[in-house]
Amino acid sequence: MTLQQVGTRKMETERLVLRPFQVQDAQQMFENWASDEEVTRFLTWPTHESVQVTKQVLESWVSSYSNRDYYQWAIVLKKTGQVIGSLSLMNVNNETASAEAGYCIGRAYWNQGIVTEAFKAMISFGFERIGLDQLEAYHDVKNPASGRVMQKCGLQPCGQCLRPNPKGENGVVWCEKYIIQSPR
Repeated sequence: MTLQQVGTRKMETERLVLRPFQVQDAQQMFENWASDEEVTRFLTWPTHESVQVTKQVLESWVSSYSNRDYYQWAIVLKKTGQVIGSLSLMNVNNETASAEAGYCIGRAYWNQGIVTEAFKAMISFGFERIGLDQLEAYHDVKNPASGRVMQKCGLQPCGQCLRPNPKGENGVVWCEKYIIQSPR
């Protein structure tokens, strides 16, 4: 199967705009989640020490948007225009028509259904626009709230595995793996 690699495209949901990041988003990203140790605790990247670090990350992401197989969205609240999190498809595999999903959101926006709303839109995008057959996601076993988001989005747990993470003991952490198959 050949995937239709279309790159990161703007999407809208009831409360959100999902769009490519801009370097100008650095301050909001830094303040809303990248500098918060509680938000980044289970992520594979370190908490940002300065807005300059965030700006460098965004410069890298923005330069990758020219690649049609690069998928990284800013989660923006329609009501305020505030950039509050990120959503991505990684490890897109043309041979297996699969990809891995990832997300994070500022602590002030936890438990409001925002990630679920954004993730559902990304799942639809992956299946309908790209032509994925399967999407997988992982969460640290110490972060069950992320697993609840996955379940609300229709993903099914399929076991635990060790995943690379520089924050883990010996550079790995135990994760729960979730999968969702395309309905077509």
